[in-house]
Amino acid sequence: MREIKVFIQTEKFKGGPAIFRDRLINALSDMNDIRVVTNVHDKFDVEIAFIRNVFPHKKPYILRVDGCYYEENRKSGNKSLVQSIKSAKYLIFQSNFSFSLLDKVLQVEKTIKKRGIPYSIVHNGLDYNYIERIPRNESIEPGSFISCSRWRPNKRPISTIKGFLKADTGRHLYMIGGEGIGGKKISKEYGTKYIHIMPEKKPEEIVSIMKSCDFLLHLCHIDSCPNTVIEALACGLNVLCTNLGGTPEIVKENGIILKADEMWTGRYLPKTNLDNLSHSKVAKGIHSILNMEKKEIRKDLGIEEVAKKYVDIIKSVV
Repeated sequence: MREIKVFIQTEKFKGGPAIFRDRLINALSDMNDIRVVTNVHDKFDVEIAFIRNVFPHKKPYILRVDGCYYEENRKSGNKSLVQSIKSAKYLIFQSNFSFSLLDKVLQVEKTIKKRGIPYSIVHNGLDYNYIERIPRNESIEPGSFISCSRWRPNKRPISTIKGFLKADTGRHLYMIGGEGIGGKKISKEYGTKYIHIMPEKKPEEIVSIMKSCDFLLHLCHIDSCPNTVIEALACGLNVLCTNLGGTPEIVKENGIILKADEMWTGRYLPKTNLDNLSHSKVAKGIHSILNMEKKEIRKDLGIEEVAKKYVDIIKSVV
């Protein structure tokens, strides 16, 4: 088969989508018959678009859906996503939950059937060689907890901190991802030496800290398939997460699923403060994960297998 040129734009989007996008580009570049281009003015056969197609062109595109706005007061943000879904030749969802959420909010299954758009569920992955090359951060207290995100109320930093304090484990918690939340700083004054509020760090710095920890706290309200959790599992951490989202699909037996949230009635979630978890419930979950048997490092999250699935999809579209 002739070489297929795949366009992936790298000018827009940061955070999780950009991290996985870079990993996918590297993995696809190692595949036979695939060449990745990142300039829309170069010749290409098909695009893999993340979140939405940014640059107009006449070639077909595969849309890797990142999720949608599910809060009533933010639903206007879905307009470009809806249009991108309708025009896509193929859709990739990061988890089964992600598909269910988009169907609930945007009735995506109806659109898929009406327009005959094929789709697949493909979880994210990472390069294990990259993980193995990064040394442990020796300044981190052994047996510690880590939690990292671009902090917003739905990521629940305050619930995480106060639940951890209530658990009173005598261990340390490293909160990474910037000190701001909703325009306000997370206070550094908790009257304890066990909470460490840290600024944003490079991905390799986060992995280095993870390697010295034993547990990840990921209490986000909804995440489709968080790279942070995949990295933690690849580093051998046990994970405490909440029950909504795609996170339980990848955690499996390597953590505790906290029954913290219920799916709302209706299409959209009414405006609410999502950083609202019971501190006692979080503390109970922390004690449960402390008593959990240590699992082996997960070896089923490699980006190579993910890239093969993407290549099969690319070839089906081209």
